[in-house]
Amino acid sequence: MAREDLKETHQETPSHQVNGGHHEGTELTLFMDDKVSVNVVTKSKEKEPLMKTSSPTRRTTEMTRTKEERPTLESSSPAQKRLHTKKDSHIRSSSGDLDSGSGEDEGGRVKSSSSHKITAGCYCGSNVGPFVRQLTMTVVSCLAALNLGLIYAYPAVALARWEEAGVNHTTTEITWFASTPMVVSVVVSVVSGVVMESLGVRCGLLLCLPFLTLSWIMIAITHEFWVLLLARVIQGFVASMFMVAITVYPVEVSAVRWRGIMVGVSEAMVMLGAFFTYLAGLVLFPSTLAYTFVGVTVPQVFCFYFMRESPLWLTRQDRDDDAAVSLACLRGPGVDITWELEQIKANVYSERIQKPSASEQLLLLRKPVYLKPILLCVLVLLFKELTGQFAAMAYAVKIFQMAGSTLNPYWCAVVMGAVRFLPCFASWALIERVPRRVLLCSCMTIASFSLATLGAFLWFWSWSDEGLPASLGWIPLTCLSVFTLSFGSGIGPTSWTLVAELIPSQVRNVGAGIINSSFSLFLFLVGLTFPFAVEYLGVGAVYIVYSVCSLVGVIFVVTCLPETKGSTFDEIQIALDNKWNSNVV
Repeated sequence: MAREDLKETHQETPSHQVNGGHHEGTELTLFMDDKVSVNVVTKSKEKEPLMKTSSPTRRTTEMTRTKEERPTLESSSPAQKRLHTKKDSHIRSSSGDLDSGSGEDEGGRVKSSSSHKITAGCYCGSNVGPFVRQLTMTVVSCLAALNLGLIYAYPAVALARWEEAGVNHTTTEITWFASTPMVVSVVVSVVSGVVMESLGVRCGLLLCLPFLTLSWIMIAITHEFWVLLLARVIQGFVASMFMVAITVYPVEVSAVRWRGIMVGVSEAMVMLGAFFTYLAGLVLFPSTLAYTFVGVTVPQVFCFYFMRESPLWLTRQDRDDDAAVSLACLRGPGVDITWELEQIKANVYSERIQKPSASEQLLLLRKPVYLKPILLCVLVLLFKELTGQFAAMAYAVKIFQMAGSTLNPYWCAVVMGAVRFLPCFASWALIERVPRRVLLCSCMTIASFSLATLGAFLWFWSWSDEGLPASLGWIPLTCLSVFTLSFGSGIGPTSWTLVAELIPSQVRNVGAGIINSSFSLFLFLVGLTFPFAVEYLGVGAVYIVYSVCSLVGVIFVVTCLPETKGSTFDEIQIALDNKWNSNVV
């Protein structure tokens, strides 16, 4: 029987249900020569037919083409014929798995063997569930975020220790040492996205580790400013690569229903790196601390080496067999990955039909449908950083010294780091249960009031001839702890989740580069301006400004952002258009 005489009508489950491994009976009917019909019961929950939607991406998942449709290719261009021929070959090979890799039991039911065939080489045990598998790979990739926390928080301890040891630097040198990685990332982020796409996340992370190790050794062996600055430049290159990895990889390996948790892991790991830096800074001098960070990179080599590449990236590289193995390992044994694998292939084939190169993606940004989400992502990160969180991280010890707190500034930094890290676990639960906009607005409002209280308190005592009384030394620590609690619980992880959900897939590479460059620019500006602003305005006035910016951010979220929780990318795009048309002129 010719293959084109076979028509298939079926009903499938959405990917988030397949991913989770919840399958129930669905009938699949195969019509052969319009004479014989075989009813096949597959393990999936009954949903609407896949082809009911008009989405171009989902239309490409049709597995066969009838004889009547074949002649339409005769009038196609040679390039289109080659594309359709390649696409059909992949579709036939995947559908051939049903013919060759499956058998029939006594009741005439097809038994798929795809799951156990492609799980070879998976390092996870058979009793490990899909959530643990995806969380493990996400945590491994987010060791890069741990390194970002070390890079960002190191100046907070090192600058104060150097000053105590008599190694003085000017205000300009201090700001450039703290902010150089961010200004380098502004320039490099666009290029790093292309490099990471070529190498893959696994190889890209492995390539960065030797350079990161070299930079920490340079910082450890000398106090010469030009050497320190060169080391921070190297760390800026590494940080830009790490930013791309932790932005893209968790989204590509996770199921839809766990996407918010996986994206939040990166923020938690950044805070863990900062907390570790503050804690080690209690007893270690800057050079010893830098050597400690060299030791931290050693186990990461083994973790990155055994890391699974993203199935989506492998499919883009025409490594379909490796993509199937990777997806099976991420989803676990007993989970039928056929439908999700076909969806991944369909998405890649759809992108290839459109062929959006880097230059074409830039041209696509002229269209409002692509430009609006990118602008919203940039603004979300702008208001996230205008809360002053990077200044609190990079200058934690000096902030408590400038505030005149009678408490040990190093212990205050440790407390603030712990308060910032621990709520990240609570955010994993909140982000999947509370609407994104409600969570973000609530936490930004709390942050605004805590910053306003701190700013007003410090501004009042700055006009007093008497120093801050010892009995009131706890107030700056309490205010900053409330701020970091609200930031770690909602502002940080929710902002990145919104960015991951808003950015269109058609311009994802260029868009991610633009967003990461903008984010690095905001970090650089906050880190660069904070010491000078404190000199001219006073630390109290600076935090009042951050408080006002947080309130403006609340207004922006309410008026301009759509709700993305539980929505597909198509639904988010529709909600975004409605929101934009009704509120933005």
